[in-house]
This record gives sequence, structure tokens and C-alpha cells, in this order.
Amino acid sequence: MDPSSSLSQRTSSEDSVELCLPEPDIDQKMTPDAKSLKPKRNRRSKVYKTLPQNQCPSVCRICRNPAIGYHYEVPSCNGCKTFFRRTIVTGRKFKCSKVSNCLDGNDVIDTSKRVCRACRFERCVQAGMNPLAIQAEAKTDEGEELKKLIAKKMSNGEKFDCGSVFFNVEDKMNQLIGRLTTVESKLEGIHNNGMPLGFTDTRDLSTVISSRVIYNNVEIPSMSYSPVKVSKHTGLPKRRSQNFVHSSCLASIEYSKTFDFSSAIDTQSKIILLQHTALLCANLTNAFTTFKKLKSDTLLYPDGSIYGPPRRKSGPLIEKQRSFLQKTLVAFMSNNVDRTEYMLLKAIILCNPVVPDFPADDAKHVQREREVYAQCLFRYCLLQHGTLNGPARFSALLAICSIIENQQKEQKDYYLYIKAIHSQKHKDPEVLKKKCISVVYDQIMDP
Repeated sequence: MDPSSSLSQRTSSEDSVELCLPEPDIDQKMTPDAKSLKPKRNRRSKVYKTLPQNQCPSVCRICRNPAIGYHYEVPSCNGCKTFFRRTIVTGRKFKCSKVSNCLDGNDVIDTSKRVCRACRFERCVQAGMNPLAIQAEAKTDEGEELKKLIAKKMSNGEKFDCGSVFFNVEDKMNQLIGRLTTVESKLEGIHNNGMPLGFTDTRDLSTVISSRVIYNNVEIPSMSYSPVKVSKHTGLPKRRSQNFVHSSCLASIEYSKTFDFSSAIDTQSKIILLQHTALLCANLTNAFTTFKKLKSDTLLYPDGSIYGPPRRKSGPLIEKQRSFLQKTLVAFMSNNVDRTEYMLLKAIILCNPVVPDFPADDAKHVQREREVYAQCLFRYCLLQHGTLNGPARFSALLAICSIIENQQKEQKDYYLYIKAIHSQKHKDPEVLKKKCISVVYDQIMDP
């Protein structure tokens, strides 16, 4: 074969190939090489649109309004999504004013009107909204604790109870302090005025606990009256101070009725609790009244008379009683306790879940409420004394609890000693009954 002919055939074939190539698009000004480098579009099948996770939900699981998508792993509207995120980030706590069933039923909730936030948040959690899916960080420690708590309960399959967690420190603290201030102001009518002259409260502890809350001694039902004896030397009624002793304990009992645990435990549990805490609260109130209102370094009754045995009596036991009655007052003076610290400390002392023979189920209610007031006192100390000195201030206030416990023990020991002396000296039961300050006081001091 002629080499020239083969060469001509090759050339002709190459020419034919070149003629078959598409001409470059001059308008786009793109060369064939550049066009070949352009990435090809990856066209997926339309089957993915039919998958459940890729379909837009129609109903919000919280308010039953039209949903706009999956938010925090739950079909929801924009309002419920924003509400859940804002609650977690701020760490707020809401409380339902009814029976926690505001959003029950199948009707659509009108979110343009005021909706119970406690029930709405609880429905968000029950629907499965995942707080860990929120990308924004919590603004408070309470918000971070809330996020972890919900995630933990969701992982364990437990139901979240939004009422058992304490968040939003400022709002909750102001609410608690405001409520305690109102109660203290109302109960001043019992503590400061004392029992009406000549009248005696004959009720026992069970009857007082079961009755409604009263804020004035004149409202006490079924009081007995006896003529008032006047001292020849001073011209003042005798045994007036003992009326103040009863009224201070009565104020502590009425004070306990304003707490949430009072409606959750039975009467017998209340008796067990108050036999241990009523005198403690009364001693706190007496010390604070003397320190802040009467401005005295000696414990006084609200009328200004000296607390304890009369000054004309003397002896080792009398002097010992006068000394241990001053312990709480000295602690208040050395720590310069303000009104808010006194009210929160008094609430903590009342909510004592470790009282002997106290039922375990009832102790849970008391413990839950005590934790709330303890956390509130701790936050208050941080706000007043800073993060550096706040914890030390909190510890100093809690140390008063042991002081007042020791004072109560010595008071009850002395009471039993005096009662034994009276029993030996006066055999007549009627005479012993007259020596008793009140039935309630006797049951508190000698349970």
C-alpha cells in the first residue's frame, strides 16, 4: 500500500471528525475547554419529596394552629417555636392559676389572645420539643439547668413537671419576697397586740391548725374570759407577758397556713411539724421585732416589757434562762440581719422536712418548698453582697438555724423543769391549769 494514500486517508478522516465538532458559542465567549470544566448539576429524583420528614406538617402539636415546619423536632407554628425557645433561653418558670389543663381538648387555640404560658410550655415539652436543638445559649444558669433537666427526662421517658423547677431568679425572688412581706404585715396584728385582756384561747393545737387563717386575735373563736388581776405595786395587769407568749406561737401557726405544703399534708403531719418549728419561728419574730423595731439589745415583748421571768426574781436557773433567751437576738445583732433575710430564713426554718416521725411523703412537699426559699435567700445574698461575699453571707445566715435550735432545746428543758416543780407544789389540777399559759403553748413545749 502506498504510504501516501494511507496518509491521505488518515487526513481525510481527521478532517471529517473536525467537521462534526460543534462550533463554539460566540455570544457566551466560552471555549470548549472551559465549557467542559463547568460542574454538572446533580439532579436528584423527585422521590425524596414524598418522604415524611421532607413533607411540611399541617397542624401544630401545641396549639393546633397551622404548622410551618418542624421546629426542635416537633411540628409547630412560628409562635410556639418562638415561645419555647425564649422560655429555655431565659430560664423562666410559669405557674398555672387553674388546674394545669388550659390547653386540653381538640379546639384550636387562639394565640392572638392571652394563653396560659405554664400549660403552653408543658405541652411543648410533652410534644417532644428538644431543648438541645436550640442553637442559642441560655442567658442564665436556670435556663441551662432547665435545658439539661428536660433533656434528661426526655431520654428517660419521664414526664416533665414544670412546676417542680425554679427559674427566673429575679421574678421568682420578688414574688416570694412580696408574698412573705404581705403575710408578715397581716400577722403583726396577732404578734404585736397580744391576747385581749382577760381572754384566753382554750383551743388545742389540732383545732387551731384545722381552722381558717386569722390575722387578728379578736377573731379567735370560743375564747374564755376571766377578770383581770391588777398588781398593787405597778398597777399593771398580771400575766400580761404570758399573753404575748401565746400570741407569738399562734402567729407562727397562722403563718404556716399560708404555705403551699399546708394544703398537701394532713392535720397530724402539720401537728408534728409545728411542734418542732412553731417556737423557732416565734423566737425569730421576737428577736427581729426587738432588734429592728424596738431597737433594744435585750429581748423585749412587743409592748416594751422585758422578755422572760420578772427582774425581781433571781437565781442561777433564772439567770440561765435570761441568757439563753438572748441567743437569737445576739445572732441577729452580730449579723445585722435585714427584713428580707429574716423572712426567708424564717420560711426555711418552718419548712423542715427532717422533723422526727414526719411522714416521708409529706416531707417531700416540705422539702420542695424549702429548696425554693433557700435558693431565693442565696440569690438575694449574691445580689446584696456580690459573688465574692454572697456565699459567705448565706452560710452565716444558715448558721443561725443551729443557734435557734439550741435555744429552743434549752427553753423546752426549762419548761419541763418548771412544770415538774409546779406539779409537786400544786396537786390540784385546776391550779396547774391556771399556771399553764395556753393549751397550744403546752402542746408545743411538751409534745
